[in-house]
Amino acid sequence: MATINDYTSGKVLKDVKLTLFSLKFVKIPIIGLLVKNELSKRIKNFEPKIIDIDTASKLIHESAACAVGERVCRSLNKNSKLTESVFLDELAEGMVKVGKAQFVEKEEAVTTLKKYPKYPLVLAKVSNKYMEICRSSPRDCVFYNMQKRKIKCLSKFK
Repeated sequence: MATINDYTSGKVLKDVKLTLFSLKFVKIPIIGLLVKNELSKRIKNFEPKIIDIDTASKLIHESAACAVGERVCRSLNKNSKLTESVFLDELAEGMVKVGKAQFVEKEEAVTTLKKYPKYPLVLAKVSNKYMEICRSSPRDCVFYNMQKRKIKCLSKFK
C-alpha cells in the first residue's frame, strides 16, 4: 500500500516508473500473465476511482486540510500537459511539509481542478484513505496505461 511517506519521500515515483516499465511485458506469453497479476495486486491498494467535479468538491469540503501541487507522476513525464492534484488531510500536510504542494482554501482547490475540464479526475487511496484527487493525463497516467493493457483498475466512485 502506498503511504504518505511514500509520497513525501518520492518512493511512489519509483514505484510508478517500475509499473510503467513492467507494462511493456504484459503481452509476452506466460510472463505477461504473471506481470498482470502482480500489478493488479499492487494497484488494488490505491482503489483508484473516476470521479466528477461534484464528487471532488464534496470530498474537498469534507476534508480537514487541502493542498494543491503538481501531479505526483508528472516528473516522470515532463512533456505531459501540466495539470494539478489536490491532496487532502494528512497527505496535504505531508506534501506541504516537503515543499511539493501548497495549502489552499477549499474553494481554491475546487477551482484548480476546474481549470482542466477535459482531463479526467482520478481519486486514489494513500495510507488506506482517499486523499489524492488528480486531474489525470490519460496518456501518461499509470492507471489509464494499465486499463489500456486490460488490467482493470479504474471504476466509478459510488
